[in-house]
Amino acid sequence: MMDNRPIGLLDSGVGGLTVVKQVIAQMPHESTVFVGDNAHIPYGNKSENEITDLTGESVKFLLSKNVKLIIFACNTATAVALPKIQKQVTLPLIGVVQAGAQAALKVSQNKRVAVVATPMTVKEHAYRQELTRRDPQVEVTELAAPQLVPLIEKNADQASIERAIAATLLPIQAQAFDTLVLGCTHYPIVQDKFVNYVGPGVQVVDPAAQVAQTAYELMQRKQLLSGRPGLGQHEYYTTKASPLVDQLGRLILHEPDFAAQQR
Repeated sequence: MMDNRPIGLLDSGVGGLTVVKQVIAQMPHESTVFVGDNAHIPYGNKSENEITDLTGESVKFLLSKNVKLIIFACNTATAVALPKIQKQVTLPLIGVVQAGAQAALKVSQNKRVAVVATPMTVKEHAYRQELTRRDPQVEVTELAAPQLVPLIEKNADQASIERAIAATLLPIQAQAFDTLVLGCTHYPIVQDKFVNYVGPGVQVVDPAAQVAQTAYELMQRKQLLSGRPGLGQHEYYTTKASPLVDQLGRLILHEPDFAAQQR
């Protein structure tokens, strides 16, 4: 049995396109519908109720597009809204936090993991809980980076981004962690800057590849894989028209004709 409905993905902005990129790479026959709520970005400094309400609007939109499952391609939405929304919808929901924790534990040798994320993801201790649930021996350090998402969304100059990364990671510079989780889907856009800062002795983990793998395995189990012979179709929506969104979309997906529609 096959299911040609698209995969839905949501994010607070364009960062979730890093997850879309992995989904397309690993499942080229699948179609996708992505919505980024860039009218309300960043989510990381909002209240839990606001995050849940805004995420709920994106879920409603994706349901109207007849998707077969929804990937929360936003760590803040995963940490705060996913458990509540899963009680209200019957579709499978997949979150990036669980996948990120799984990917980190695969590569960490000394079980010392640092996580850089938005203030709300850190406040919820989403990664700490998920990592220690999977391995009680792991040591987790969580760091909030409130300035990074706005800088990435406005395509700020490289020096500003490098300064923000250095300021965020400075408190753990002397710690012997061997794995750094990029706990926000915007951060892989500047992954090379994180890699340069931490050096070759630290594995920098982008959860997106594991998210796509998890989605594939779930769809295989539930017989939701597409039976379409050709390549999938992809739709991109935002809640606020912006030339910067298209610019970043082209950069992330390497699609010269990338253009997002307004939801």
